Amino acid sequence: MNQPRRLLVATDIFGATVPLQQALATLQAKDDRLQIEICQPDSCLAVPVFTDDQLAYQAFIQQGGLERYQVQVKARLQAQPADLLLGFSAGAAALWSVLSTATPGAGKALLCYGGQIRQYTELMPQWPVTCLWSDEQHFDVRALQLTLQQHPQLKQLHWPQPHGFINPHSKGYQPEAASEFWRRCQQWITAGDF
Repeated sequence: MNQPRRLLVATDIFGATVPLQQALATLQAKDDRLQIEICQPDSCLAVPVFTDDQLAYQAFIQQGGLERYQVQVKARLQAQPADLLLGFSAGAAALWSVLSTATPGAGKALLCYGGQIRQYTELMPQWPVTCLWSDEQHFDVRALQLTLQQHPQLKQLHWPQPHGFINPHSKGYQPEAASEFWRRCQQWITAGDF
């Protein structure tokens, strides 16, 4: 019998939205070994759905921001070990931090538009990581990629899409690119390469 695969998803600041849960359910339906856990910022617990990016960001900062989310993600991963990690935006940055102290080679991670990783470039992930970068307004993505290329277990891809392109609640949402992402995410889970 095949061993179950455990996927921990660290959401963006919008949390475990219905579209995200539906996309994850589709992944799970295609792989009966896949068990999924979702970790979302505490700021998402009080508001069912944020109406825009700015409100979600303000709530995230008021609830302790990225530092608090990093602690939360680390605690979740310690309580529920996973061999697959998927992070979006703040969740990607939180996972990057956690991966610097993870058991070497225990799994793999896919981190999507985790711009705050730029604050933690000195950290060395202990697992193979694929970073999927989007276009960003607040920093030079190419410069960040050059800085991070020193990490031996890091694969970097850049999609010319706005930040948040996978999330229907984000102003950067791009339906076709999101569909392609989820198709390739399924491939990453089953075949290992994004």
